[in-house]
Amino acid sequence: MTPAFATTLGMAAGVGYFLEGEKGIPKESNCSYLSPWTTDALAWIGGAVLVTRGFANDDPMTAFIGATVASIHIAQFAAHKVGDRPVLTP
Repeated sequence: MTPAFATTLGMAAGVGYFLEGEKGIPKESNCSYLSPWTTDALAWIGGAVLVTRGFANDDPMTAFIGATVASIHIAQFAAHKVGDRPVLTP
């Protein structure tokens, strides 16, 4: 398996994990997302570092883990921190 394929699988696993977890939590319940946006940003950066190292070292497992972590936190940020923002109108 190549790091590129492992990254793709990791992204799919991260999104799948997020969607499965969301099924059991009501949308108005925000109890699992009390952390600030910086938690998601740092997790995304850490995931990106792991993906980069996975490619550099030809290590698919490292790339998979990094892509999974990054994808979960991107989905969490998009669903719970961006989605609730009011739309600006001119």
